[in-house]
Amino acid sequence: MGGLAVQMLLTRETADGTPAGGWIPKERLTLEEAIQGYTMGCAFAARREKTEGSIEVGKLADVILISQDLFKIPPNQIEKTKVLITMVGGKIVYQDPSWEGK
Repeated sequence: MGGLAVQMLLTRETADGTPAGGWIPKERLTLEEAIQGYTMGCAFAARREKTEGSIEVGKLADVILISQDLFKIPPNQIEKTKVLITMVGGKIVYQDPSWEGK
């Protein structure tokens, strides 16, 4: 999930904050709705909801570790979030050089 894309779903504003208040503000999503769309929504659209899209025993678990708790920051700061680790099939396939949790 791209940080700017999620930020725009929540704010309905561009990266520079325009239009002020958001374009068609009533169409803003909550963070929960955006995450649902990028996880279970994508799995459902690909007809893979039985094996992907949520954290459950027996499902595939590709995981990312990000630099901020999206639920604790203002929506207009989400774009600044960095992916620190990406795991696919239980193996690290990407690690940001700035990540110190090695």
